[in-house]
Amino acid sequence: MVAMKKFSLIAIIMLAASVAAGAQGVEDALRYSEQFYVGSARTMAMGNAFTALGGDLGALGINPASSALYNCCEFAVTGGFSWNNTSSTFNGTEDTYANSVRKTRFTLPNMNVVFSMPTGRDYGLVSYTFGFGFNKTANFNSRTSFGGNDGATSLLGNIAAGLEGVDRSYLLADDAFDVGYCTNQEILAYDAFLVNPYHDMADSYIGATENEWTGGLGVENPLFKSYNRTTGGGVYDMHFNYGMNFNDRLYLGANINVKIVDYNEDLWYGEEAQTGDWYDSGFQAMKYNYWQETTGAGVNMQLGAIWVPTDYLRLGITYTTPTLYTLTDTWEESMYSTYPDGLPEFHSVEAHMPNPQVYEYNLRAPSRLSLGAALVFGRSGLISADLERVNLSKMRMSDNYGYADTFDEVNSDISQYCSSCNIFRLGGEMNIVNDFALRAGYTGYFYHVPGYQYVSFGIGKRLSENSSLDLAFRTSLADNYTMKPYDDYAPDTNGNPQCIAPTASISATFKDLLLTYRVKF
Repeated sequence: MVAMKKFSLIAIIMLAASVAAGAQGVEDALRYSEQFYVGSARTMAMGNAFTALGGDLGALGINPASSALYNCCEFAVTGGFSWNNTSSTFNGTEDTYANSVRKTRFTLPNMNVVFSMPTGRDYGLVSYTFGFGFNKTANFNSRTSFGGNDGATSLLGNIAAGLEGVDRSYLLADDAFDVGYCTNQEILAYDAFLVNPYHDMADSYIGATENEWTGGLGVENPLFKSYNRTTGGGVYDMHFNYGMNFNDRLYLGANINVKIVDYNEDLWYGEEAQTGDWYDSGFQAMKYNYWQETTGAGVNMQLGAIWVPTDYLRLGITYTTPTLYTLTDTWEESMYSTYPDGLPEFHSVEAHMPNPQVYEYNLRAPSRLSLGAALVFGRSGLISADLERVNLSKMRMSDNYGYADTFDEVNSDISQYCSSCNIFRLGGEMNIVNDFALRAGYTGYFYHVPGYQYVSFGIGKRLSENSSLDLAFRTSLADNYTMKPYDDYAPDTNGNPQCIAPTASISATFKDLLLTYRVKF
């Protein structure tokens, strides 16, 4: 990767979207350490500002003391849709393909049940509760697509520059994919005749999109470049909850959370010559594909309390221990070349890895602390605010044997470039008429600079004494960033200027529409 200067966390995440994929890094640690609560329709509509409120099964993962406010048994299920809209420009022009794309998925982010057990006392421990269910804390569904004409650089030039000084025997070895001296991408490009020996030298290379010129190598002809990346999956927390109610004033709770990880990624990148005669190699087109699936599980514990000093004020606190993950990455890569028929030296090839690669590793996600306060105006409504803090520089990765040495460089980058994140949540509810409520909320993630921000709205309707329906909509504010499909590079060691990779400007939004049905029994 290009040397990083003081990137925000969002910038680090964007590095993961480049074509150079494969190894576990900072972006993987962030993907499973950050949390974006979904919850129920009611909690989402109010910005998930429920640390001090409780009393909703969608808040079990925000404050485990939420269940202790129940004086009856309840079941709740939430379903809906989530979608990601992405628009892009390439090299600062609108002359791009797939300028706007959308990915929509049905989601079932929340299903919980709580059992309330009264003790029969009027003081002390009034009741205790047992709860169980799951909540979605991360949604990986997204699609990014851009492309256009650019003739200054190429991925193949980037790969050839990275191989400078590497003896060809490493690329030709039968166990080249296993030894790890060269990247899979470099081996595949060589196998597909997309990176070739330069002047028959054993340790110097030229990309198929590069022509030999006096004084150096470079791409001088137009290439149509296309980039498509689709991700999916999420993280679900399974809650095993216990709550206690003391005097209807102090509520305590604890969760054992088992986190289930499911992540998948499919990335395609292509370069196509606009006129084949312009390339010494006869190059017409290439495509690179990277596919990854990550599965695993983690565990943490949450302790929470809600104190109600008066009928109008609620205060809450939640502490979440570090999460210990065991994760498995499985990935495959392939490279495709297209040349005219009949060339004496090069021909079209589909180069594949002999087998998918599998790697197991561990991640320790940092602890979290959340404080909340709420003002309750009788039956008229309420206002609630949360402040949650997580120090992402405390993330640590290690291999499957528990040794962090394997990830010394990654852990050093985490300490240097990652920072604390303050998460602010604000929500309100107003009861307009009997059994009908309006809700609104805001959530902001603040790193070195403002990060992700969401606004939400919703309504609630009591259907009967024992059942109700809640509807909510949430949208992120536009997340604008730039990315390069590959890194800048120096085409050779002769002092030529660095080749600057093209830049895409991306604007992404994420939206959720949820419906929750709850019933008391």
